[in-house]
Amino acid sequence: MELGAAEWVKTPTLSRDGDWDKDDDSILLEKMTVSDGVNMEGYRLNPLLSKDQIASIVRRLADQISEDYTGRELVLVCILKGAFMFLSDLVRHLRIPVQVDFVRLASYGSGMKTSGIIEITKDIEIPIEGKDVLIIEDIVDSGRTLQFLKNRLSLANPRSVKICALLDKKTRREVEMEPDYLGTEVNDVFIVGYGIDFNEDYRHLPEVYYVTSIDHPKQ
Repeated sequence: MELGAAEWVKTPTLSRDGDWDKDDDSILLEKMTVSDGVNMEGYRLNPLLSKDQIASIVRRLADQISEDYTGRELVLVCILKGAFMFLSDLVRHLRIPVQVDFVRLASYGSGMKTSGIIEITKDIEIPIEGKDVLIIEDIVDSGRTLQFLKNRLSLANPRSVKICALLDKKTRREVEMEPDYLGTEVNDVFIVGYGIDFNEDYRHLPEVYYVTSIDHPKQ
């Protein structure tokens, strides 16, 4: 099943063949390892997007971007680190030449609440004046980081600045911010895999999972 931009990824779970199935196998992590040594004792990784579903999303987005930017000078700006795998796959499916650059951003605060202060810890190096810029992001959450970056990049007088995101947690939005190219919306769940980490682990997983405690009843 191909997931369109306006469709919800329901949790739980997407079966590996693309059908919704409450009996789909999740990965129990109680004193177990997953995918060549991944360990997250006491938690369960529940499949959210399979490799085939991710590939379908990436191909669709690449086709849209290739069509929209034909004959234009496009710079992809990837937000590190979570979007690196998404960027890598996306670039390979584009049918147009592009330039690629990277930014790393940090936000500060206490506990689970950030102050809203965002700092660039790695800036872009490619001049973008007069060029089209497409920000590549893994997950749109509150929207504050993307709002900051979009405004910051606009100061360099690019021709345009747009956003391409793999996932969108729309229910967590705090500012008005919508991606121009979107893989799919997801519920407000904790996500790992396909470049997205927890304490720098689980980025290498080839699929997207959502995490629940093993004490949490499987829905």
